Amino acid sequence: MNTYLDFMENLVSAHAFYIVPVLNSIVSGFRYRSNIPQITNITRTMSYERHHEALRCVLKLIPTASNSLFVSLVRHMPHKRFNSAEQAAYIKNILQVTDYVPVLRKQVLGMVVDQMVQIDAQIQIELDEVDADIEFDVYNLQFDENYDSEDSEPELEDDIDLSDDASVDSDENADIGADTKDDIKEIKYMVRKLDAMMTLCFEFLARHAQDSEATVQNEIFYALVDIFDRAVLKTLKSRYTQFLLFFFCSLNVNVYSEYFLDHLLHHISDSMKPNVTRVAASAYIQSYVARAKFLDSTTIQRVVAALTSWCESYAWQYESQVQNLDCTKHDVFYAVIQAVMYIFCFRWRDLVVTNELEIEEEMEEDISSISYEERQLTHPESGFGSGAPRNWCVGLRNLPRLVMSKFNPLKLCSPGVVQQFAKLARNTHFMYVYPILEKNREIFVPGLGNANLLQTVQSFFPFDPYKLGSSRIFVDNIYFEWIADDEDEEESDSEEEESSDEDVSAGMMSMSISPNPNVHFLQ
Repeated sequence: MNTYLDFMENLVSAHAFYIVPVLNSIVSGFRYRSNIPQITNITRTMSYERHHEALRCVLKLIPTASNSLFVSLVRHMPHKRFNSAEQAAYIKNILQVTDYVPVLRKQVLGMVVDQMVQIDAQIQIELDEVDADIEFDVYNLQFDENYDSEDSEPELEDDIDLSDDASVDSDENADIGADTKDDIKEIKYMVRKLDAMMTLCFEFLARHAQDSEATVQNEIFYALVDIFDRAVLKTLKSRYTQFLLFFFCSLNVNVYSEYFLDHLLHHISDSMKPNVTRVAASAYIQSYVARAKFLDSTTIQRVVAALTSWCESYAWQYESQVQNLDCTKHDVFYAVIQAVMYIFCFRWRDLVVTNELEIEEEMEEDISSISYEERQLTHPESGFGSGAPRNWCVGLRNLPRLVMSKFNPLKLCSPGVVQQFAKLARNTHFMYVYPILEKNREIFVPGLGNANLLQTVQSFFPFDPYKLGSSRIFVDNIYFEWIADDEDEEESDSEEEESSDEDVSAGMMSMSISPNPNVHFLQ
């Protein structure tokens, strides 16, 4: 090995022409070797380390070879259909390359995320077409062990046979056709593949968060944000890849999380950006604030205030133009209003003001400024809810006026979110909107439910529960789960409301991230 390294060093030093083929030869060694000669004691891990040593030697002699190196890394990237071992081994090695070639860190991260987004989106497309419960497998990431759970060639998974550890129970799927079984088999392989890739990326981020200097951590964070904007934000079929940024924000809440929230708010408020970007940003901010366990009450109140303030400005500017409800217009407004309602459903406890000074300021508000209709919403004559009234943050003060506006968001926003908001708003003494919901039953909106941008507002929740078996350990402790049973819940006023409440609670726990299957224009 040492003799061979000397030979390569001499070769690239004497003849620059050979830098590219030498780099290609080294990088190819980062791929998974399905067969290791039985006569050798060298493991795959030892082989990978030798290739890294060779690459270090070459780059030490020819520092400018880093550009050619990235081209080689891209060239040898396994196709998304290659098996779990191929994907995991290569990603582990190229992430390790960034430790001693930091100039390529952002590019390599982008390449890895692009690969995962493709697999992630394909999983969701397949899941949309399969109506069956699937238990996912875990790849053990032990690279020195032989990987034979997919009995195909290590390159493609088109004709793989189902192995014992990834088999589908014949009794549970007796009524599922052969084609569906093949689809389930393929989904299980893809999920295992993505889970392994996510685990490696989480480990990479966690290691740098712990061992690297602040400048390196900042570089990684801003790289993740740029990659998010480019590859993730408008990919509405991605369910798990975005959790890389979710996790990294939790490592420095005061800096990274605040920046990410402001970044999304800027997307929403920037009228020069396409509506698809602004709607997607609204979906991300609602899901992020609802699910990020590490956010404090002050931050949540600040975000809600920013969202309602934008909505109020929009309403003052455009409400006079609204004659009839149109599901093809005002997409961003409905997306932002839904974001406020969704955040309220998850984090209403954080929207209650507990500071005495803030409470006094709220009480000093001139009651004459509140219209009769708005007062009927917030203080109906017959009363509503249970327990003592709460003092809500300033950001929610404008919500009754927005709910009663001509835009009628309770009609056009997600029915599941609207129903849960109505329930919790009543039970927490915030608002009573059931009369509006009753009137909305009589309103017909042409095109509602068809494939349009508004449909994506209703069904895109990018930080839905994380279910990848191996990598979820990085998310579980920072993730806010839906609380189905609330101490302030009371009996519904009718059997109809009671049934609706049960359905909505179940829906909030399993919100679907997948947009309408007919919606493809944001892909």
